[in-house]
Amino acid sequence: MRKHFLLLIALYTLSVSAVERVSLEQLQADWSRYTNQMVQLTTPLVVCGSFYDSLILAPERLYCPEEKAIGLADGDSTDYRRIVASNRANSICVHCRNDYYKVRTGDRVRGFKARVTSERHLLTGSGVKTSHSRVAPLKKAERGAIRVVGANVENLFADLGGYATRRTKPEQNALKVRKVAKGLKAMKADLYALCEVQVGDKAPKMLLEALNKGCAKYAYVSMPMDNIDRIGGCFIYRVDRVRPYEAPLSAYADTSSHYHARMFAQGFVRIDKKGQSTGERFVVSLNHLKSKRPGRGNYDTHLKRMSNVDSLLAMLPKATALYGDSDILLLGDYNCYTQELPIQSIVRAGYPDQLMRFCPDDYSYVFKGEMGYLDRCFASPSMAVQVVHVQPWHVNADWYYQHSAFRLKDKSLHRYADHEPIIVDIKLK
Repeated sequence: MRKHFLLLIALYTLSVSAVERVSLEQLQADWSRYTNQMVQLTTPLVVCGSFYDSLILAPERLYCPEEKAIGLADGDSTDYRRIVASNRANSICVHCRNDYYKVRTGDRVRGFKARVTSERHLLTGSGVKTSHSRVAPLKKAERGAIRVVGANVENLFADLGGYATRRTKPEQNALKVRKVAKGLKAMKADLYALCEVQVGDKAPKMLLEALNKGCAKYAYVSMPMDNIDRIGGCFIYRVDRVRPYEAPLSAYADTSSHYHARMFAQGFVRIDKKGQSTGERFVVSLNHLKSKRPGRGNYDTHLKRMSNVDSLLAMLPKATALYGDSDILLLGDYNCYTQELPIQSIVRAGYPDQLMRFCPDDYSYVFKGEMGYLDRCFASPSMAVQVVHVQPWHVNADWYYQHSAFRLKDKSLHRYADHEPIIVDIKLK
């Protein structure tokens, strides 16, 4: 009996010690050779995606193909197919036991041992050691600049009925409100343009209560509610910095569903230290295009986003006429990557992409290990010359996020939504 036990120990030790060091390129080139073997990858890797029980790793961060090339919905391209093939060849999925909420995309991965599976995955019973990479700090606004933030806060509900009940619990929703308020305060903006504040006046008031705790600085303008069901939005502004004038302006598209109230503009005037208008005015348009379905770029939702863009471009001249100002900033969640036709149509219409001007290689969203911009910042020609800084702030998309999985002990401002906020500083002339 003792001999059998020692033999088993010896065989186990031999199997554990028989670990072959291979590069990711070698493994991907001849997967069948390594199937069911223990390997240690020699290629330096970073985390591209984080899930409950797995990580997507690659030598460098992966871009969504439509971020860099014309995609399927717009006619396909050689570059698109090349990026798809490259992402597949240069990434690998590792099933592991990491604490998902501690890992963020961009983290570097140290050496680990794993078994190769026939499903082209790696399997390790222990966690994968990671080290945090440096995140660019939030730049302070220049003296005299107005800071505007566009952000999708992802289903900030006031009433937890129906759809909301399936997504979250009351205590988790209360935590989300506190986290959103904490994130907004940290950005120190004069004006916030927020998507998915659901719906009407109840949710903005709930958020306002959290923001104004201790000091009543903020007020709001909500999206007009005629013909809208679920998807809402609002502007929250510091009353001692800016003030709205005239009524908000909306545009409607896709009236067959509750996704049709998507375009929302408001004029603002700057306020001096004495609480008086300086006469400096600008217009902000908050836009939320139709969301993608699984499989990205599918044709039916692509057509709806193009319809949304047509409605937006028709609304902007009306905004110029109503507010008496051509300085228009376009923010929001456009649900389109940079090379997709809806985005290019806005640029061709004369509203340059300020993210491509200031930080073209950055991102605001991570999906299945691939990053890109879904959240945008465009400006009319007269406004573009007044934009002095634009950046996404990486507080959300790099961390695993699921609305129903908020950890109630989480006191950070990270992971309050699945999109990054876009920070824009303007100097009015």
